[in-house]
Amino acid sequence: MIGPALTTILDDAAAGRLPATVAAMRLLAESVSPRGAAEALAAARPRDGDEADRLAAVAALIAAHPEAWATVRGVLAAANHAGIASAPEWAAIFDRLAAEAPDAGSALYALGSPALLAEATAEVVDRLARWGLLGPDRDVLEIGCGSGRFLEALAPQCKSLLGLDLSPGMAARARERCAGLPNVRVLVTEGRDLALVPDASVSVVLAADVFPYLHKAGPEVAARHVAEASRVLRPEGALAIFNYSYRGDLARDRAELAGLSAAHGLTLAIDGARLLRLWDAPAWLLRKPG
Repeated sequence: MIGPALTTILDDAAAGRLPATVAAMRLLAESVSPRGAAEALAAARPRDGDEADRLAAVAALIAAHPEAWATVRGVLAAANHAGIASAPEWAAIFDRLAAEAPDAGSALYALGSPALLAEATAEVVDRLARWGLLGPDRDVLEIGCGSGRFLEALAPQCKSLLGLDLSPGMAARARERCAGLPNVRVLVTEGRDLALVPDASVSVVLAADVFPYLHKAGPEVAARHVAEASRVLRPEGALAIFNYSYRGDLARDRAELAGLSAAHGLTLAIDGARLLRLWDAPAWLLRKPG
């Protein structure tokens, strides 16, 4: 008998509402062992065609990454979000992850696999390129740069990159990762605003899976960062957001970002679209007029 949580994951995966990577991560998180996740997949109600193929892809990922269950469960135990709101508390959590699992702590859907992480990172970078945000004249700011995977991937395609993170441990990891890249800087921030960044100094602000943590600190903190992004962007610059909150209400997220965009002189070019194959993060693109 499969419990309701696993049933929902399997149904969403079969219907294509969850990427196989995310479905595998969630199955492993809900299962008491790797075998439990495999047994849940085997016990799922029979499906045909595309639905069967999607579940087979989830099963193949779990089989191909036998270490993923320990990675997923370990990161979730270390990054328990319950009751966490303040910047110092988040910094302590991500300092711990920086020491134990820096990349998995930033992208758990990669299941601890360097190959999957590289593929997922490249997919986001490709999306930024399709939006016309990259180029040799572009100065990019990343809010919440974590272990520096996007800084490293974007460095060959941009003039300069500045990564901000409230975790000294993650910032140290990012500096190590980007040590050979002269156009990359990493600074530790207090997580309240973008005070370290001058007005109209960047072409692009990237926030990949960062706004959910700002939102947990308080809607006003998330709102302040949209206002701050508008301040630091040059005319015709853009704010790219992947995931705005974890509350599971896309309509509410859209309404909130529409209001914040209008309030701070930005226009919504992409409004919560799901554009990625390996990650289920809704995407927003907010542009600053010229």
